[in-house]
Amino acid sequence: MSGFFKKAMGLFVEFEEAPGKSFSKTTAPPAPPGRIASPQVLNSEDFDKFENHFEKLFDQANLPGPDYYEFMRMNETLELHIKDDKARLAATFASLSIQGLTKDTLIATADRYREIIAEDRAKFERIAVEKSEHEIGSKRNELLRLEDSVRNNAEAIQKLTQEINVAQQTINGLKTSISGEEQKLDRNRQGYLVASEAMMMKIDNDIQKIKHDLT
Repeated sequence: MSGFFKKAMGLFVEFEEAPGKSFSKTTAPPAPPGRIASPQVLNSEDFDKFENHFEKLFDQANLPGPDYYEFMRMNETLELHIKDDKARLAATFASLSIQGLTKDTLIATADRYREIIAEDRAKFERIAVEKSEHEIGSKRNELLRLEDSVRNNAEAIQKLTQEINVAQQTINGLKTSISGEEQKLDRNRQGYLVASEAMMMKIDNDIQKIKHDLT
């Protein structure tokens, strides 16, 4: 099955066997209408996963008697010995026709396996959508919630920053005003003390003069 799967995927990807390398995409014929596009990159892990999946799918769906599945596997085996496609197909069919395989059966069962893949793909798409809605959807909602929170917090921070800047300007103005008022008050206090002291001394002197000089 692995040879068949690799050959089928060879229509879309180029396989590099070196460990750790991905299978890089090559030029492929356009996909028929309604068919999915080929993947951009298929690494070895993905290849093994899908190979095992389709091998199990074909094994479980294998119809009684010789059919397209046996034809496919035998054709794959003979590929090492018969390089010519037409000759190999003829040899494969001749071998299985002894067991009762006809051309009509071969085409009908090939169509059936094609339907099986289509059904499996529909199931895969349905599960993928459900997974997207359940897991990715919840994460996307959380992402939107966090983005809204960040945006709201950013707006709040911007508003608070503006308020802080205005308050800081007011604080600086008040500090300057207070400093000026304190300096003015201190000058007035000092001036008053000097003036009141002078007046007190003048009065004291006048009292002394009055006491001694007036008869």
